[in-house]
Amino acid sequence: MFTVTKTTQGAYTAYVLADTGAGTTATVVPEKGGMVTSFTKNGDEYSWLREPNFSQPERPRCAMPVLFPMCGRAPQDANTFGGKSYPMIIHGIVHSMPWQVVETGETDGASVTVRVTDNAETRESYPFAFSVTIRYVLRGGELRFEQTYENTGSTDMPFSFGFHPYFRVSDVRNLEWDIKAGLTADPDTGRDTPFEGVDFPYDDEQTTRYYKGVQSPMRFTDKELGHTVTVKFDGNFKNAVLWSQCPLGFVCMEPWNGFPGSLTTPEHETLAPGNALSAVMSIEI
Repeated sequence: MFTVTKTTQGAYTAYVLADTGAGTTATVVPEKGGMVTSFTKNGDEYSWLREPNFSQPERPRCAMPVLFPMCGRAPQDANTFGGKSYPMIIHGIVHSMPWQVVETGETDGASVTVRVTDNAETRESYPFAFSVTIRYVLRGGELRFEQTYENTGSTDMPFSFGFHPYFRVSDVRNLEWDIKAGLTADPDTGRDTPFEGVDFPYDDEQTTRYYKGVQSPMRFTDKELGHTVTVKFDGNFKNAVLWSQCPLGFVCMEPWNGFPGSLTTPEHETLAPGNALSAVMSIEI
């Protein structure tokens, strides 16, 4: 049985998707960047929430933020469009915006569809008219992110997109990885090397690894918690990032369409006016 329940999470309205037969739930908070904030199985939490960050209006550094129109950071925290420099914080703009609920459903799964569009404030960082729609669908242990990116303006729209899911772990040293990729990349130096496996864990307080030519799915198993997390994605997602602030008990396994600085290079998507791009990724627990 699929259900969608409207409730609250802190100061925000939340939608809890449930598959009662599978014992799974996923919580979506439209006002907080349209993101998933909880994913449970039989009451066991797989997502990771940071307080007080979640309760404050700043960029969310927890749960499952949406990245658009940029993944990572731009050079000097700015992009140039039409010869003019536009400031943009890391991972774009929509992760800190309130999204609107379009519809909910309980037929082919428990679902909620949310949407965000441009406004005067977004055009200070990104001078394009856009619409981003995500239909979150929970069936069994899988949560699908069915995405549509639309150019609603009159000029070509450059963009990249991705997701930044935080997963609760016992310790990064307890993780077994199943990831296949072509290259390990270093965006700071521009140097790529052949992928030779995931070289986690580390004792560093913060660890990041960038991969190109990633194959779906990506997976890790936490040997202590007994959690297995699988991220699946279509061909729009070419890259991936692993990131952890190791002592805090989370790891991010992130499918990305772009790379840091991609809006300043040819390595981004471009949509003509009136066109749309659809993409799918999912998380299975």
